[in-house]
Amino acid sequence: MIKKIYEVLTSHIKNNINTYFFLLMMYIGGVSAGAFTVNGLSSLQRNELINYFQGFLELFEHQWVDSNEILRISIMDNARLVIALWVLGVTIIGIPFIYLIIGIRGFITGFTSGFIIYIMGFKGAMFTFLTILPKEIIVVPCIIALGVNGIKFSLNIVKNKSSKQMSKDSLKTSFFAYCFVTLFFSCFIIAGILVEAYISPVFMRMMIS
Repeated sequence: MIKKIYEVLTSHIKNNINTYFFLLMMYIGGVSAGAFTVNGLSSLQRNELINYFQGFLELFEHQWVDSNEILRISIMDNARLVIALWVLGVTIIGIPFIYLIIGIRGFITGFTSGFIIYIMGFKGAMFTFLTILPKEIIVVPCIIALGVNGIKFSLNIVKNKSSKQMSKDSLKTSFFAYCFVTLFFSCFIIAGILVEAYISPVFMRMMIS
């Protein structure tokens, strides 16, 4: 079973390698833009963010963090993201917006990590490595895969409509496959959410102490 899934995933990546590459570049571009934006902040903006972050750390240190609440919030945020990518994939005209969403996600990650490293230096790098990176390693590849899935489905609809070859049955089959792939990668996203809710806070508390 695992071998079969591995073969299917390998074949999928090989057949869509260009789309994966461009989405990955979009994400990396977003990360770079977010990191460089930190340097462009005014002193007032920087001080406000520093005060906010320090207040968050103090609150985190002195109060018990409800991991279940983090889990709930993270599920809602990621569910909105997955639904947005799914909807854009079936609207045909949503392909540019899929690239935009991936870029924005990269920007948020780059800005957050860059700001923490800016104010904490080496400790900030360690903080990012232990609290942000573990979740991102799991979630980001899944989001990119969902983006590829949406783009592929949209292009297939356009291609078959132009050639008038897509029957209702084939469209239904493609749609079910599209939904299955979305659910498949969503399961891995849930794993990343669990890491964020129950593992990252442990490392965060260790770093703060």
